[in-house]
Amino acid sequence: MFLNTPFPFIKSFRYHFLIGITLGVFTAFLIIFLEPMGANNYSNPYKNLYFTGYGAIVFLSYLFFVFLSNIYMHFLNVWKWLEEILFLFLFISTGIVVAFFYTEIFINKSTERLHLDGFLWWYKSMFLGFGIITGILMIVLRRYYGTRTLVSEKIDSSGSFKNEEMAEKMILKGVLKKDFFKCVPDHILFIKSEDNYVIVYYITPQGTKEKMLRSTLKHIQNQLPDFLKVHRSFIVNPKHIKELKGNAQNAKLYVTRLSKKVASFFLHYFFDFVS
Repeated sequence: MFLNTPFPFIKSFRYHFLIGITLGVFTAFLIIFLEPMGANNYSNPYKNLYFTGYGAIVFLSYLFFVFLSNIYMHFLNVWKWLEEILFLFLFISTGIVVAFFYTEIFINKSTERLHLDGFLWWYKSMFLGFGIITGILMIVLRRYYGTRTLVSEKIDSSGSFKNEEMAEKMILKGVLKKDFFKCVPDHILFIKSEDNYVIVYYITPQGTKEKMLRSTLKHIQNQLPDFLKVHRSFIVNPKHIKELKGNAQNAKLYVTRLSKKVASFFLHYFFDFVS
């Protein structure tokens, strides 16, 4: 389903700051030069300065929801199109609400329209006008910088991503001649055995993906001697081991790029390996 497709999450505040500035300047530019919704009738020597305030509202609203999204990621460690669209809706809606009060109190200097009917008219007009355009621009920028972040990172012990053009590749072979997978070993998170097949979980700029090969786990591990066999059905890339908790009876191994729930539920035998 489209909404469950991973969306690149941006951790860098610098990129978020650039996105927020771009959205704010874009909004202020449209209002100052296009003067929509009767703005051309507004007479004030500081008119452009007041209109710039709308850009500031967009900028601050965006950073506020970036802060909330970072908290969300800290606890759930998942960001898909569903979260991205929800982020967009809340960000745009908050900006519109704040802009409504800003318009009536600071620009019109009147409270006559501070009622539900006036707000609903304002919300509908602003959302269909500025909201959709700003939302599309936001998603384009966030996807661009998110993908750029993933591609520009390098693989290290923390499990970050390295550009595939710079990484050393290998061909992971199954038991059948035509069954193979060209991959970057450092991009593989772990490999799971299921009946007569193995499933390779690996990272890409678009998120975590899977590849199924007809093979035994032992046959694959012979091709990846550095991987650790932590369970009879799993081998794990040690470069992506984030944290180990628990004891010999209840061990949990946390893997980078995966939610804690997914990364820990199958690895209860790691202490048997290291003991």
